[in-house]
Amino acid sequence: MVWEVFRGKTTEKRIRNSQSELARKNHVIIETPCHILCGHDDIITCLYVSHELDIIISGSKDGTCVFHTLREGRYVRSLRHPSGSPITKLVVSQRGQIVIYADDDLSLHLYSINGKYLAASESNGRLNAVQLSRCGEFLVGAGDQGQIVVRSMYTLEVVKKYQGVGKVMTSLAVTPEECFLAGTKDGSLLVYSIENPQIRKTSHNKNTKSKLT
Repeated sequence: MVWEVFRGKTTEKRIRNSQSELARKNHVIIETPCHILCGHDDIITCLYVSHELDIIISGSKDGTCVFHTLREGRYVRSLRHPSGSPITKLVVSQRGQIVIYADDDLSLHLYSINGKYLAASESNGRLNAVQLSRCGEFLVGAGDQGQIVVRSMYTLEVVKKYQGVGKVMTSLAVTPEECFLAGTKDGSLLVYSIENPQIRKTSHNKNTKSKLT
């Protein structure tokens, strides 16, 4: 289901201590969904939404990813996991590369936004979290293997590995300052700075362009 959020200012009265005061709302969520999208036969496990690409992509336990347009709610296409495994995680870059991951086969699969199958790579362990780098050109994953693995979003080839001192990683964040933060099963928080010149240069170039525009 898709809801619309309108930006604006409305006023409503609230009673507090027997006095009336005005409270302002900057956003109004319409109660009725503007789209109800269909296409899966099982639980939806992951979602991606992009206003720029006008796309909604949903992954499901039925082993498919279904594409709809955001504005009109129109069905576009479906992708099926190569082995039909339930899709656990979904990552999409602003350039239209799509990576799906399934716990059942512990593999990553790369597609184009048009549905073309591009590459595959074994994750060598269960992934509990996947994120995009700030520049959008690298996939960052962490999981039971106790390390952060950085891969190219064009080929899924491994660019760099960061060891996690033997701790199972359960969550992951990539900061604008080019750091990786990983939460572990035992409650620790691990912080890494990017050492790979290729990643640092790519992120720096994008940040410079953003400041100039």
